Amino acid sequence: MLKSAKVIVVIIMITAISLLYNYKYLNEFPSHIHAWAQSDRYALSFGFIDNNFDFFKPQNFIYNKQFPDTWETTYDYTITAVDFPIHDFIPAVLMKITGNNSPMIFRLYIFLYSIIGLFFLYKTAYFILKDILKSSIVILFAATSPVFVYYQAGFLPTIPSLSNSIIAFYLYFVYLQNNKQNYFIGSVVLFTLATLARSTFAIPFITVLGVEFIRVFRKESNFLRLLINTSVSFLIILAYYLHNSYLRKIYGSDFLNYFLLPESIEQVKEILRFVHETWLYQYFTKPHYLLLSILVLIAFFKFKYSTFKKDNLRIYLFISLFFYFLGSLLFAVLMLRQFTDHDYYFLDILYLPILFLLIFVLSFIPSSEKQKNKRIVLLATICIGIILIIQPLKSQEKRRETGSWDKTQITLENFNSSSRFLDSLKISRNAKILVINAIAPNIPFILMNRKGYAVMNVNRTTIEKSLKWNFDYIVFQNVDFISCIYSSYPEIISKIEKIADNGRITICRLSDSSKNQTITSFYQLQSQKPVFSSSITFEEKMIDSCWQNYCPISGNAYSGIYAGIMDSKTEFGLTYKTKLPGYFKKHKRLLSFNSMFMSLDKTDCEVVVSIKKQGESIYYRSVNLNNFIGIPYKWTPVSLIFEIPEISDNEAEFAFYLWNNGKCKISYDNFFLSIY
Repeated sequence: MLKSAKVIVVIIMITAISLLYNYKYLNEFPSHIHAWAQSDRYALSFGFIDNNFDFFKPQNFIYNKQFPDTWETTYDYTITAVDFPIHDFIPAVLMKITGNNSPMIFRLYIFLYSIIGLFFLYKTAYFILKDILKSSIVILFAATSPVFVYYQAGFLPTIPSLSNSIIAFYLYFVYLQNNKQNYFIGSVVLFTLATLARSTFAIPFITVLGVEFIRVFRKESNFLRLLINTSVSFLIILAYYLHNSYLRKIYGSDFLNYFLLPESIEQVKEILRFVHETWLYQYFTKPHYLLLSILVLIAFFKFKYSTFKKDNLRIYLFISLFFYFLGSLLFAVLMLRQFTDHDYYFLDILYLPILFLLIFVLSFIPSSEKQKNKRIVLLATICIGIILIIQPLKSQEKRRETGSWDKTQITLENFNSSSRFLDSLKISRNAKILVINAIAPNIPFILMNRKGYAVMNVNRTTIEKSLKWNFDYIVFQNVDFISCIYSSYPEIISKIEKIADNGRITICRLSDSSKNQTITSFYQLQSQKPVFSSSITFEEKMIDSCWQNYCPISGNAYSGIYAGIMDSKTEFGLTYKTKLPGYFKKHKRLLSFNSMFMSLDKTDCEVVVSIKKQGESIYYRSVNLNNFIGIPYKWTPVSLIFEIPEISDNEAEFAFYLWNNGKCKISYDNFFLSIY
């Protein structure tokens, strides 16, 4: 057994390595990779505080649920079905006690659970290997997995369930050695807790039960005693499953509860190819795979050419590995379609058996205590440790890279301080908010500290349907309104009234008095003087040199004789391109576009605003005209507004153009560009 001094050293080592990766992010709001899933868990903690800690009615902020019908049905409550939410409940209690609702409380809880799990992984390795250095290699290998590091101080229940399973395995291996029932009962309790909170951890539980049935067959264990010791566990798991099914039926759920089998062999190949290219070196790094391969080869030759005494513990570890990998493979097949988007499924099913494989392999390698050159072995272990520790530092930063493509991070920034903004408008905390294009459903509502409805599938039908729901206010991100919401459902402008706008989000409500409202009046541009304006009527003999693809054609003009036209051979229509004007440096700007369009067949053309530097995009927004131009051969007015952020780069290039990506035939006339 480990002595107290060694225990302290091991805990310090594990904590130091873990803090190295996570200290900068311990108060980080759920963001970046899988912000959606992590914010859903964070929302559950707020739900427990709100419902006076009613454990069996977990809730979040959303009245319309993802399941069973992808956000289309609304409910009277925000209660949601979810696996046993003990690891959302405890952070809620801690938040209540401390009076601190920051992400740090939740992250620290998960982080400390991970430290406990790694410590018991060390104890498990040492119990089997009886070697400090080999056990240290196991910990270094486990604690430096990039995907483990990323979620180690996160919000998902995977880490606590993983830790509970590790502790359960440790107790089970001790039970195999001394046959004391208390250890087996403790193991069953922890496996039960792990399975309740994250159903994938039924795999290691079933693995242990499989080993026990073999022991019953070999008359090393008693079947009746096994049945008695596990029956309560099965009843608890079944009872919560039935309760969860009831919640799902009555209140819906935001959490997946069914299998996602691949639909064809081709899809299997495609998924495996994607996982290999995207996640393989996030599961473990190249040095991890190299080290494991070398150790497997050494162990193979040691096993083949050396004599080992019979070791029941190692035999049962091998049997456990067989059952564990078999169960993991089966689950991977059943949920294969999730592996493209969910890297943490690796932690659910493959991370732990690979660690046990490492322990099994190391058991064939001679003890470092018996080596003549102990210092060389120690030095080699330190070098291996340094190499492994360095790897995830880059991945932690890379996983947090952001840009204009990161809609989740943009949403987080736009809704930051939105609770105070709504408070300043005297909007009640009990008001129901409709957030159109919520991106990650719970994030806007957590930051607004209000409940409501999340419109996730932004299309004409969904927006029209959502406007009939029982909400008090509509909120949308300014950057989304034209390119996403208005372009999908232009009629929304005649149904809403703006209450306030803080430059990042806009608060509206339904209003019958907005029937004649235009996009220009919605943005209140009538009384403003533009800093820039330019127009093309196609009757000009001389035009600004910034205009390109100016090809007037007579006939079918809206006014005058000439109009512009694009056909199936024209990729880009009328274009305005110039070096980025200086007035973008100090302020955000609104670009107003007005023109007349007439479709001559289909309408699949986009209006694009682009700002680039040396070929790299700084800003890009596009609006498809399909929802604006309805009747063929009829001139239709189109008005659009683009919100352009402050950009100080003198070398950037500004472009406004028509992109005929659908190869349609369309006429246009009377182009007006204005910047406010």
